[in-house]
Amino acid sequence: MGVVERKAIVRESDGYVVNVCLVDPDVAWEIPSGCIVVDDVYPAQPGATWDGSKFTLPDPYVPTRLEVLMDEGPLTQTYNSETRVFSDRPAEDIAADKTELLGLLQAKLSDTGDLTWKEMNKMLALERES
Repeated sequence: MGVVERKAIVRESDGYVVNVCLVDPDVAWEIPSGCIVVDDVYPAQPGATWDGSKFTLPDPYVPTRLEVLMDEGPLTQTYNSETRVFSDRPAEDIAADKTELLGLLQAKLSDTGDLTWKEMNKMLALERES
């Protein structure tokens, strides 16, 4: 086995990096159909794009407010990293988050006509509370 090299497997049609792998140049292997092999140069990684001269990372995913509230729920405490102390949030702020979440869920249902099981259960629970 020779010295392995990092290579990026890039979809030829759009420059999408499908994978990054280690390749022994002395061993024959088949390039996936519709792909090209590019020397792996930072920041080559799956999900990046190749424009013929450089790799570009995709924009980081930014969750929607609905996703944040569904995942975290209305936070009842905040953490101050400087003092390392948890503080209770005011009841009005928690209630405002719940109202916002209910409104976002109702808007999604109105716009798409579809909610996930988790979203539907959360919406029903919030409606029962109000």
